[in-house]
Amino acid sequence: MQTGRGRTSRMRRRKLFKSSESRGVNESYKFEFIELKKWLKDRKFEDPNLTPARFPGTGRGLMSKTSLQVGQMIVSLPESCLLTTDTVIRSYLGTYVTKWKPPPSPLLALCSFLVSEKHAGDQSPWKPYLETLPKTYTCPVCLEPKVVNLLPRPLRAKAQEQRAHVQEFFTSSRDFFSSLQPLFSEAVESIFTYSAFLWAWCTVNTRAVYLRHRQLGCFSAEPDTCALAPYLDLLNHSPGVQVRNPRGHVLFE
Repeated sequence: MQTGRGRTSRMRRRKLFKSSESRGVNESYKFEFIELKKWLKDRKFEDPNLTPARFPGTGRGLMSKTSLQVGQMIVSLPESCLLTTDTVIRSYLGTYVTKWKPPPSPLLALCSFLVSEKHAGDQSPWKPYLETLPKTYTCPVCLEPKVVNLLPRPLRAKAQEQRAHVQEFFTSSRDFFSSLQPLFSEAVESIFTYSAFLWAWCTVNTRAVYLRHRQLGCFSAEPDTCALAPYLDLLNHSPGVQVRNPRGHVLFE
């Protein structure tokens, strides 16, 4: 007698297939994530419960090995793992940032640090994190003009406005970039290109978490509230899920 060919069996197979799809595919074996975990361990962070994975519909994210409860804290990173303006001030860029007039914005400091560290390649202590960041972005500012022209008028206007803002931001920052020439053997113009700056700008604006800092006098009056959080920024979720991050903790609801 043949079994497993009825309607009930077909529905069961569909349900199991859909369930396995939603669970995602473990990617912890990939070299960049192995290196990132080693790097985080050196900075006093380990998390045996979460693992990098790729999910249908939402792409890369973190997969929990255990069931999560409402209001449960998923991950909490120590300050030693965060990339903030304090990181920039303590680095080789610190002297140049603090002396520059008018004071640069916190965003400019973060973008400059990212471009510089990416240029450093294997010499950068942040390489394990940088290797997990997207190589390109699909923000409106990154879209080709012919693609932008296909957008509905309100979205097209927003995309054009964003592009103009970033281009002006880059142009107005060139003198600051030039002041960093003593740090590099190559011409600074070949390092702080528009494409490199655009990548850094998108990285901060799409991946940073909210973390309020004390306002330092060496920065402009713009709020200093961005922090890049390695590993934590792998978190992803469907549009229907609610998340919040009080005091740097990310909760699942």
